[in-house]
Amino acid sequence: MAATTTSLLASTDHESPRPSRRLSVTNANALANFSELQTHFRDHRLVVFLDYDGTLTPIVNDPALALLSPTMKDTLEKLREKFITGVITGRSLHKIQKFVSIPQLYYAGSHGFDIEGPDGTSIKNQVAAQFLTDLHEVRDELGKQIEDIAGAEVEDNIFSVSLHYRNVDPAIRSQISRLAHAVREQHPRIRLNEGKMVYEFKPKIDWNKGKALLWLLQALGLDELDDVYTIYIGDDTTDEDAFRLFQAHYNRKGVGIVVTEESMSTDASFTLRDTNEVCEFLNRLITCGDHARSAPNSPQPTDPPPASQ
Repeated sequence: MAATTTSLLASTDHESPRPSRRLSVTNANALANFSELQTHFRDHRLVVFLDYDGTLTPIVNDPALALLSPTMKDTLEKLREKFITGVITGRSLHKIQKFVSIPQLYYAGSHGFDIEGPDGTSIKNQVAAQFLTDLHEVRDELGKQIEDIAGAEVEDNIFSVSLHYRNVDPAIRSQISRLAHAVREQHPRIRLNEGKMVYEFKPKIDWNKGKALLWLLQALGLDELDDVYTIYIGDDTTDEDAFRLFQAHYNRKGVGIVVTEESMSTDASFTLRDTNEVCEFLNRLITCGDHARSAPNSPQPTDPPPASQ
């Protein structure tokens, strides 16, 4: 039975647990261990979800220029023809749909707070609309605070706000940290998380990329099927919540793959070094698609958990 919104939003003070183990980029590489992985999803219906920045496209100094390469876009087009495919990202829903520009994919923007399926489906969920005023206030206050800080940038992702500091002089980055925490303290309904050269301001409810992925599987009627195997690939701390779904005590068939060039503590099971390896891995999935049963590209959704009010 699909989880209800009540169970998915069980705690307003939820903090994600820290990753449980250290993963070696050499021993746990998903390409080097592809044969092992294939034994897990062989004869299963494969579902693939991916982060965007740092996973499908390299992280760049200007977030507006993080565009898909023609090769990666072609790979995604071929992937979605074989398997249900989606993108779960911190970018706004509208922005990620524009960046990827493949209408047949499932998209979850703002770290999963804004979900929409392909045209013609009833898949749609906006979580935490009641926090928009708080987020607008955070966005405006941050904008004022960084006016004189060269290289700092505020990005409005609708259901989250990003404060980028990759281009800020390292000597004054501590100033960014102080102002980020000061703004958060003024808004008790907002949570602050730190990613790769970015501070993320999100509604303080128990919702994240993992919950968004689970909601999508439920909405598609795939969450309780024994023959569904989910692959999730991401590179940042916010992706750990999705990786965690595949830990043994959650009893979800699937695997998390973290994109990293260094060994790290993570709840993922395998690694890929960069976006080039991600592309190669996806092409291997496409090639071996005959050994995995494709989930229908236009599944009939069940009644998903309702959007929060």
